[in-house]
Amino acid sequence: MFFIVSKLRFENVQTPYDAKQLAQLTEKLRNKFKISVQIADEFHKNGQAGIVLAAVHSQEMQLSQLIDDISDICEDSGFGRISSESTILENFESYESE
Repeated sequence: MFFIVSKLRFENVQTPYDAKQLAQLTEKLRNKFKISVQIADEFHKNGQAGIVLAAVHSQEMQLSQLIDDISDICEDSGFGRISSESTILENFESYESE
């Protein structure tokens, strides 16, 4: 079983981001992909829009594809392009005690 934790940040834009619209985007992603997703702290501190998400799956490639699909939806959402992505993709078994 694999897990992924990823932080996606949107490019800075001239107009400030709307918290309600970003919350709607996170809810849309949560419902569509059955993942955990939260607005990144930077949004509340300095207006930098971003999301943090987590998911599990039995196949590593499915999780990689999931991040690609989520990035596509985010870029089509009106918030702009993803400027950075930080991702951890690991196997749960690597944390087992021997």
